[in-house]
Amino acid sequence: MDQKQALTLRTMLRTVAIFAVLLLVSCALIYFGTRSDASTVAKSLKAGVLTADEVNTAFQNVGGRLIRRDIQESQHVKKGDVLMELDPTDTDIAIRRLEAVIASQKASIRLEEEGIRIAVQNTDLTEQSSWRQIEQISAGLDAARAGLRLAEAEYRRANGLVKTGSVSKSVFDSTVSGLTQARSAVTQSERQLNAAVIGATKAELARLANTGSAEGMTLTAVKNARDEIANRQNTLAALRAGLAQSEADLDQLRVTKGRLTLHAPEDGTILKILYENGEMIAAGAPAVLIETDRRYFDIYVNETQAPRYPAGSIVTADVPALGVKVQGKVRFTTAAPSFADLRMTREHGQADLTAYKVRIYVEPAAGLLTGMTLEVNDAQHH
Repeated sequence: MDQKQALTLRTMLRTVAIFAVLLLVSCALIYFGTRSDASTVAKSLKAGVLTADEVNTAFQNVGGRLIRRDIQESQHVKKGDVLMELDPTDTDIAIRRLEAVIASQKASIRLEEEGIRIAVQNTDLTEQSSWRQIEQISAGLDAARAGLRLAEAEYRRANGLVKTGSVSKSVFDSTVSGLTQARSAVTQSERQLNAAVIGATKAELARLANTGSAEGMTLTAVKNARDEIANRQNTLAALRAGLAQSEADLDQLRVTKGRLTLHAPEDGTILKILYENGEMIAAGAPAVLIETDRRYFDIYVNETQAPRYPAGSIVTADVPALGVKVQGKVRFTTAAPSFADLRMTREHGQADLTAYKVRIYVEPAAGLLTGMTLEVNDAQHH
């Protein structure tokens, strides 16, 4: 081999070596370097569009003519702000009418309560008076029986004397008349006592006969009076139940009147107003559409990334339009609809990769508007 051929061979070997080194360096850079192809970026960078929850507000179970509407589209409202008001005239009249009924019912209850109180007092007084009257009749019966015994003794004496002629016929007749009157007095007293002690037990009658006291004696008249009072208590209970029903109806009317005013359920912006002043609004019909201040965006991750986003976890998102980062909280992670799944075909069959939807609610930030794109770097989050 001459010198020229040797030089050519060395040049070729050097060139091959340089290409081999460059090839090895390129492979190393490709293997260890950051991949910026679309597929790699899509696996790491998850983007979603900021969306706001919307609320359709309506008058709850009431309808009527709209008399007040102080709001306009795009107006921001706070929770509790008045949005609309319906005509309350009919409800106000019904409330006043029911208030008058309740006042009448309360008066009837007071009247019945006072009547029962007086009836109880009168019944107690009648019972005490009856006991004293029974004791008086019993004492009178004892006196009548004593008089009868005396009259019988006088009769026996006069009967013996009239046979011997020791007393005149007129004296004897007078004695007989006295005996008859004494017997009549006993009979009358017994009848009075029997009428006065109706309902008394044998033990109570025996105690009356032995002690002359009627205290605590059971009397049918008094018992009937107390039964009537108990029946009036039932009437009073019915009146009170009617009052409770009327008061419940009044509370319902007041609730209904409160529902005639529509309040903002939460902070937000008015998107759409469906009625103007003077229009009739049906019960339950949507009246105002509010875009709330609760804002979120959804990202889609694969099944290996889904466990990185548990509910309640904090996520940092980039806002490309503003060049800022915002904090968000994961509300839920759930399997996405089938159209979001990645389906691929292998040589010996199919392999499906299920997509998961992650909903992230973000805090309000200056300049952050609905419709802006937010991006989450899965690699950084992981």
